[in-house]
Amino acid sequence: MANTTSLAKIGDIQVFKLPLIEDPRGRLLAIQPGPQLPFNIGRVFVVQANAGIIRGNHAHKRCNQYLVCMTGAVEVVCDDGDEKTSFLLDGPSQALWIPPGIWATQTYRHDDSELIVLCDLPFDEGDYLRDYTSFKAYRRAA
Repeated sequence: MANTTSLAKIGDIQVFKLPLIEDPRGRLLAIQPGPQLPFNIGRVFVVQANAGIIRGNHAHKRCNQYLVCMTGAVEVVCDDGDEKTSFLLDGPSQALWIPPGIWATQTYRHDDSELIVLCDLPFDEGDYLRDYTSFKAYRRAA
């Protein structure tokens, strides 16, 4: 299960291979808590955007996020305040788990790219760090 007692580092981010079933009728993807999802689902939302759009640009204090790109491609840059790394999500057979305390920015690489985000907590504006300077101060204080 997700560890939310200390601030995450870049090395805590995980990529999961998802069981995508494809046949002549289409594709089926099922996600449930367990080995492929390290937390219980409290909220799900979908973001659809065109090439070049940048979303995210924030961190969470307590919320875990699990990103799956259903169509198109989305580059996700993760930053723990000391180190950055980039992930390319370009299909539903992989998911990216971003634990709390990681600054994340998503850049949509194709028109009509669609990102599904599963979270362990409902929306709470107080959980967001939306200013990078505040994010760095938060990490230093922890």
